[in-house]
This record gives sequence, C-alpha cells and structure tokens, in this order.
Amino acid sequence: MSEAGLYVHLPYCASRCAYCAFVVTTEPASRDRYLGAVETEAALLEPEAAGARFDSVYFGGGTPSLLPPAAIARLLATLRGRFAVGADAEVTLEANPEDVSAAALEGWIEAGVNRVSVGVQSLSDAELSAVGRRHDATRARSALAQLARSGLSLSGDLILGLPGQTRESFLASLSGLADAGVEHVSVYLLETEKTKTIEEDRRLHPERYLSDDAQAGLWLEMGEALAGRGFTHYEISNWARPGREARHNVKYWLRAPTLGLGVSSHELWGGRRRANVSNLEQYLAALAAGRRPVALDEPVGAAEAAREEIFLGLRLSRGVALAQVAAFVVGSQDVRLWNDYEGWLSEGILERAGDRLRFTERGYLVSNEVLSRFV
Repeated sequence: MSEAGLYVHLPYCASRCAYCAFVVTTEPASRDRYLGAVETEAALLEPEAAGARFDSVYFGGGTPSLLPPAAIARLLATLRGRFAVGADAEVTLEANPEDVSAAALEGWIEAGVNRVSVGVQSLSDAELSAVGRRHDATRARSALAQLARSGLSLSGDLILGLPGQTRESFLASLSGLADAGVEHVSVYLLETEKTKTIEEDRRLHPERYLSDDAQAGLWLEMGEALAGRGFTHYEISNWARPGREARHNVKYWLRAPTLGLGVSSHELWGGRRRANVSNLEQYLAALAAGRRPVALDEPVGAAEAAREEIFLGLRLSRGVALAQVAAFVVGSQDVRLWNDYEGWLSEGILERAGDRLRFTERGYLVSNEVLSRFV
C-alpha cells in the first residue's frame, strides 16, 4: 500500500459565508462531544489501518483554527497514537485570518502542525463584506505576514468571481497574496448555483458579477502571473512553488488510500469508497452507540477504478497515460465519446505530452465539461 492520508472534518464556524455549501455549524455547544466522537471513530478505524503508514494529516472544515490549539494538539496526539503517522508527515490546518495570532501559532506548532492553508478569498474589503467574511483585507495581510514569519508552510486561497470583483481588484488580491510569502495558491471559481443566497443575488444583480468570458480571460492571465513568480500550475485550481504541492490533496487525485474522520468525510480504503453521514446529530448518535456513521459504503471495481484514474488524474498537470485513455475511449463503445476525444485533441483542449495526455491551460477552462464525460 502506498503511503496514506488522514482527513478530519471539523465543522465549527463563527458564521456561515454566503458562498459556503460545506457541512458546517455555527452552534458551538456540541464541540466537546464532537471531538470525543472523532476520537471514538479513530479507535474504530485503528484495526483497519493496521500496517498502513500515513504521511499526511489534514484538518479541514468548517474552521479548524476556531478550535483552541490545545484541542488540535489532543486530537493530533490521538491520531498519532492510533495510526502510524510518520514523523515527517505533512500536517495541514485550515485557518481563517481572524484566528491567527502569536499564541495560536505557538500552539499549532507545538501540536505538530507544519502547514497552514488560510482562507484569504480576497484582499478587497468590499468583496469580503459582500460574502460575509469576518476579516477585512488588513487583517488578512497581517495574518499572512505572521504565518510567513512562523516558518510554517503557507498556502492561501482566493475566489474568482466574487460580487463586485473586477479584473483590477482580483489581480491586486493575487499580487498581494503572492507577495506575502505563500508557497501554495488555490484559486476557486465562485459557484453561484451552490447557495441560494449567491444564486439569487446574481439573478437580481447580474451587473455585480464578471461575465464568463471575463473570468476565463482572468484565469489565463492569473496563470501567467503566477508562473512569472515561480509557481507551477500542478492541478486545475492549484499552483505551488517547487516541492510545495499539497501532499494530502494530491492523494485524492491519484487515488491513494485515505481515511476520513468526522461528519460528511469521505475515504477510499481497501478498494471501497465510503462517506459519513452529513447530519451532525446522526454522526454523534452513531458514535455514541459505538458504530461508524457511514452513509455510503460500496466497492470500487476495476472498471470504475480505471474511470476514476482518468477523470481524477486529468486534473493534474502530469495528466494520465495516453494509452489508458485511448483504451477507455475505445472500450466504452461510445461513438460520441470517441468523437469528443478527437475534438478535444484537435481543438487544443487536451494535448499529448510524450506518452501522457493532459489539459492545456486553455483546456482547463472547459475541464468540467470534459471530465463529466468520464464520470
């Protein structure tokens, strides 16, 4: 088995952002019960993970940085006690700028966190306010500066397509983030259909949103700007300096074994894909009864694994084996897919790179359409 990853979902937030479609709660009363439940779930999973070595741990949310550093330390100690987590494992904590302080940084480092992914989203006060972020641009810059000085590996997120965003404001945010000392940048397109608040606002005020063409142009401009600063575009939404790719996230795209703890978490383990329930009370009740709160548990057969290797692997700039894609297309006996495949190559959406197939930079703009044909 290749080295595995551990994901822990911590769903607690101080407030819900307008664009958020994740499983989160703004009610802190259940937090201690939840942390105990995660520890119980880890104990239930321990026998299954016997013999596996983990080289990444990822605390996602929600807002993991909202928890006291002592809670993160206890949780990480529990995981190290239950699983063979390597001393050199990448341990990532997602954080919001308003939670970053000297005391928090000291606590995270003492706990064993060595990578922080900070949700900047924008360095424009108007854009942050429009989607209900609790920090402003000044606080974000201060947090980035503190994190950069801490010695932790630093990743920053931005969102393209926020209400009121312009080409100039987005590029200013991008420049500010890159200048802050981050080693990894994630940029996500605002998915207006994911939340009713944003979807309704765009319907009523379309003038507040960049057009699809404007966003496409900015995406390409952004890629060139980051390349000029030494970042490599290694996955659809992610750029990194050499050697600073997100070790844990790459596991999902390469179908490496991962375990998921917490409400709504997903995993791929032992040839099975599993997902926990997305309801917090159901999650807590199941573990109080001593059982895993699994909502989905199904085997992944050879054909499904081959399909996943293509539509997940194509997300990466390294692409997938050309022969593997060709065999899948021919073997599918889907004439439309064969015609689409030939069209993607001739139109420069996909390209051959030696014996591998990958998206071009322009091709990434229509990647969802392409990848959906392999799902």
